[in-house]
Amino acid sequence: MPENYTPGYSANAVNFMAQRTAVSHAAFFLPYLRPGMHILDCGCGPGTITLGLASAIAPGTVTAIDQAVSQIELAWDNAKKQEISNVNFITANIYTLLFAENTFDAVFTHAVFEHLQEPLQALRELWRVLKPGGIIGVRSPDWGGFLMTPTTPVLDRAMAYCKFLQEQNGGNPCIGRELCALLRQAGFINIKATATYECYEPLSLPAEYLALRIEASAEIEQAIEKGWVDGQASLLAMSESLREWSRHPDGFFAQTWCEVVGKKSV
Repeated sequence: MPENYTPGYSANAVNFMAQRTAVSHAAFFLPYLRPGMHILDCGCGPGTITLGLASAIAPGTVTAIDQAVSQIELAWDNAKKQEISNVNFITANIYTLLFAENTFDAVFTHAVFEHLQEPLQALRELWRVLKPGGIIGVRSPDWGGFLMTPTTPVLDRAMAYCKFLQEQNGGNPCIGRELCALLRQAGFINIKATATYECYEPLSLPAEYLALRIEASAEIEQAIEKGWVDGQASLLAMSESLREWSRHPDGFFAQTWCEVVGKKSV
């Protein structure tokens, strides 16, 4: 099943994702890892989290997948720069993994499920390739918990429009709160759910990321032609409101992340 990855793969989007590490974004999962494990990382992007997982389980191995060839190439480059060799990056689809049943000791996925059209189908595929007694860790944001100030009507509209774009692509911006139920439906047991906030500094990081996403929608999704917005002036007003907000001395933004850990029964 093809998926339209809403953030895209622009230099800005990739640089934004590359700020993430295992220590900062997989802390909830690290206590479950041990040396010698074989891990699957789904939706690895530039591989910055993957490489931290690889260090945590060495001499074990991490197999990481992403649907974008450009991200797999970048991940290989990052692995070579850090001289980490116990990783393998593969272009693949999360719905149809080319691995045998009961292959991995653990499965990890970060910032993926909010973009999927069929998250339960994906979880069932991850359950299939996980060994009995294996651990899964899933982390996704929930747009219902954002903290953002100071706001304006145009800024509120900009955030609502970003959420709308993700929904139009078949994603669910509020899937974080549903992860626990989805894991249970997929057959996982001993499910533990937590939530954390991420505060961004500088604010220009999330602001520019979202502003460029709004501006790109004029061409990528034909937002104006489809009547999603009034016109180019409206798009530019929303994107500029984000940039103005990022320069405000009282500006603050905290993103909600929901994390779940589950187990495949023995």
